[in-house]
Amino acid sequence: MRGKIIRRFGIYILLAQMLFSDILPCHAAQTGSGTIADSGEERPFITSVSISPGTVVVSKDAKCSFTAYVAGVNNYSGDVVWSVSGQRSQSTFIDANGILNVASDETASSMVVKAVSRQDSNYSATALVSVQETTYYIQVKASPENGGAVYGSGTVKEGGSTVISARPGEGFSFEGWTLNGNRVSQDSQYTAGNIRDDVTYVAEFKPISCRITVNVNDANAGTATESRNINYGEGMALEAWAKEGYQFDGWTENGNTVSRDSRMQLDRVTDSRTFTAVFSKKNEPPKTYTITASTSSGHGTITPAGKSTVKEGEGILYTMSPESGYAVSAVYVDGKAVGWMNSFNFTDVRENHTISVDFAVSCAQDKDNAAVEKKGSKDKTDTTDNKTDKENKTDQTDDKTARETSVGQAQESGLTGTLKYLDVSVEKAEQLVRGNNDVELMNGALETGDLQMTIYNDFADTKQENADNGSYQNTSVPNFEIVWDFLLTGEEKMEMLQGNAPAGIDLHIEDANGKETPQVQKSFAENKLPGMNIGQYFEVSLTTSKKGETKTVFELPTALQVTILVPEHLKAEKREFYILRLHTEEDGSQEFAQLADEDDNPDTITFSTDKFSPYAIAYIDQQSEGGENEEIRGNVSDNRRFRNAAGIVIVLLALAATVTGVLYIAGKKR
Repeated sequence: MRGKIIRRFGIYILLAQMLFSDILPCHAAQTGSGTIADSGEERPFITSVSISPGTVVVSKDAKCSFTAYVAGVNNYSGDVVWSVSGQRSQSTFIDANGILNVASDETASSMVVKAVSRQDSNYSATALVSVQETTYYIQVKASPENGGAVYGSGTVKEGGSTVISARPGEGFSFEGWTLNGNRVSQDSQYTAGNIRDDVTYVAEFKPISCRITVNVNDANAGTATESRNINYGEGMALEAWAKEGYQFDGWTENGNTVSRDSRMQLDRVTDSRTFTAVFSKKNEPPKTYTITASTSSGHGTITPAGKSTVKEGEGILYTMSPESGYAVSAVYVDGKAVGWMNSFNFTDVRENHTISVDFAVSCAQDKDNAAVEKKGSKDKTDTTDNKTDKENKTDQTDDKTARETSVGQAQESGLTGTLKYLDVSVEKAEQLVRGNNDVELMNGALETGDLQMTIYNDFADTKQENADNGSYQNTSVPNFEIVWDFLLTGEEKMEMLQGNAPAGIDLHIEDANGKETPQVQKSFAENKLPGMNIGQYFEVSLTTSKKGETKTVFELPTALQVTILVPEHLKAEKREFYILRLHTEEDGSQEFAQLADEDDNPDTITFSTDKFSPYAIAYIDQQSEGGENEEIRGNVSDNRRFRNAAGIVIVLLALAATVTGVLYIAGKKR
């Protein structure tokens, strides 16, 4: 037994000697043992090398000095060899004195400076050099300064990019972006990339030009101001001069006389306009024509009634006033139906005309009559049966008198437009508008045409949808009527309801048809989910027209629910659709949103949105059984089986080791 122990101890000593054989000689050299001590004179040797500073941050196109400290014994050499690694520019180097020169075009973020002992290359030291990141400032300006708003000024990392945007102000149009006087883009939203210097981008705006065309009815009778262009919002004066023997009669626009003064001032022109200076011979009475007005049935009046005399070139306005419970059903001019309306204006009259109007029971009266008949038809029948013919005629006369009194009161109150059509007083309408209880008033405005709401949808069976008595049933935007509360103020609603300022609201859902910009395509591609495909780009825009001005609306406080048809080329089984939206905020930043399909119909996509900007139809194809998903699940199952088998092997090995240990201890005890 003792011999076995000695043999085992010898084996351990041999293994230790083999393990430390590489260490012991070096230790002897450093401590002075071995052959070095046998020489007559002790040799110099290096003990360490260090660098100061050990870490440093430097800028591009700058220098940094390093110092190497060499330690040793026996008259050793303190010289070192300098080197740098990690640089990307050929102009970055370190000289023999340890001075690092960082090039201006260096793109590396960090480098390593190394000092190696010239006497003993086994000794060296390193220092970490961080290259300071360079940023540049992008400035955006508008030219002229009042031409519009610009967004996107700020700092950008070297080589980076940023999005700048411009929005023209009223009376201006956007022409493009310039850099150093050169046109770089005509898109109002532009991505400036590879920034390597401070730059200034200028958004060029151009005043919208309005053409004022001036004509004369007779060049032999007089002259007038020449036609010319003026900037949007500016004004000008028109003057007319009659020649001898002639007189100036007035200015006309679209056939209507707008002024009888020879000098007419135009203020804040926002559209191109055409005026005609009308002259006539002195002491020569102008030609006149007769317009005959009538009603083909009762239940209303036309004003002025009968025959009216109109001078040549002038006009006359006719107003239709139905009795209470009735509405205009048709208007005929010169025997031809021109639709239904509450007024008709003859302009630039140069022949005789006729006008007639028909009245019919209004929709509101039909509802009231149905309710009254339901409530008291029996009482009315009994009462009528018990009366004599004379009494019935008296009652009919009283009813007619009451209706005429109601109409007369409406006329005396000065009601116009939709309020006149609905027979609602101004005070009552203001009360309903202030209380946000004006749905019936707005529906009435849709009936009269004072308010027009239209949806243009390229992804619908019916490309254009108009309001029908305020009803939008089975439409692609069922809650479209909510926009009037946001787009129309209370004052604008009252002006519209009185027929003084008609308003229009248009929603456009337009197929991009391949006209989407590369920037839009890139933004959608970068933000969409992996595995998602983009099938169709489209644009959603909202505009409002009030008082002759059209404005674009970019955002609403309440979301509209929109339904579009899936294009035929995108339809497929087991395909999930999504709507992607890319909206640019006022500060130039972009917001990306993914909107889910809210309906279960595979042929349509329904989504809710409150922003109007570029959109895209995207989809994800679900994997079928046995496809990629099944393969992944199979791989997962194989991995689990492998892990289970490996676990069993480990348990068996541990059990075997335990049994061996127990048997060994039991043998020793014996």
